[in-house]
Amino acid sequence: MKKEEQIRMLLHPEKYTDEQLDQMLDESNIPMPDANDAWEQFQKAHIVAKSTTTWYKIAAMFIGILMLSGIAYAAISHFIKMEDKPQVTLTERKPDIKKMEKTYGAEMTPTKKAPVVFNNVELQQIMQYVADGYGVKVEFKNNAARTIRFYLQWEADDTLQEIIDKINHFEKVHLTLNEDTITIK
Repeated sequence: MKKEEQIRMLLHPEKYTDEQLDQMLDESNIPMPDANDAWEQFQKAHIVAKSTTTWYKIAAMFIGILMLSGIAYAAISHFIKMEDKPQVTLTERKPDIKKMEKTYGAEMTPTKKAPVVFNNVELQQIMQYVADGYGVKVEFKNNAARTIRFYLQWEADDTLQEIIDKINHFEKVHLTLNEDTITIK
């Protein structure tokens, strides 16, 4: 059978009978490859590439783990720093009056005290400080308000009502002053 006839049979097998197709297949002489030889040739050709890619994969995984560890360490240390108990920042720096008197030759008195700054401090701590400074009592009607954190700058010459007004600017709490008791709602 000619090659052209075989191609036509392959393209349009529905036009031919099963016997004709079987005859065509019997006449085609295709050598059967040896699977073992083919597998050995494949292994020889790809064994070097496999070992180098394995090392690359191991190195990439190691670098990935190091990067993730670094990111996790940074995140954990960031949150630990944020969870540290905030401290009341007192910015009361008193000038060295005696040194100033020697320098300027006159008797010096400080004119104004520095402010007290509360940075990320719970309201309960702020109110305890205010209560101690002004000699008043603090009563919390809203227990959730105790843990609300604020930034507050308290000037030394502020009156008690001015401090209450500053805190009342925040929407989460409302302070009222009745004689010697501050009530927090």
